[in-house]
Amino acid sequence: MVEAQQESTDKASKKTGSATKDGTRKRASRGKAARTDGAERLRQAADRQVGLNSKKLTDLLTEKALKGDLASTRELVRLAERKKPKAELAKNRRGPARVEQLAVEPAWQEPPEERKETSGGKAD
Repeated sequence: MVEAQQESTDKASKKTGSATKDGTRKRASRGKAARTDGAERLRQAADRQVGLNSKKLTDLLTEKALKGDLASTRELVRLAERKKPKAELAKNRRGPARVEQLAVEPAWQEPPEERKETSGGKAD
């Protein structure tokens, strides 16, 4: 029985799993970004829930505002005014526009046609 225990410990000591020079294993990469703290995860979860239930929440706030709840009215107005559409910014392009480039180039002129003489003396 003592021999069986020695054999099992010898086999276990020889096993390293992923063999490296020093016998240690490297931790597998998760392929994810660093973990966020609990408050940030809570904020993200709340944001998802608000997005999923936005219609119901808006209806509830509107209903309470119509019944005279001042806090609901303020919150509804605050949410409506919060995001304003950004003005379209003109793209800053380097150099003249394509239309301006074409206007600057000289007009294309056809090269003069050369008359080719054939053995019969007639032009093509």
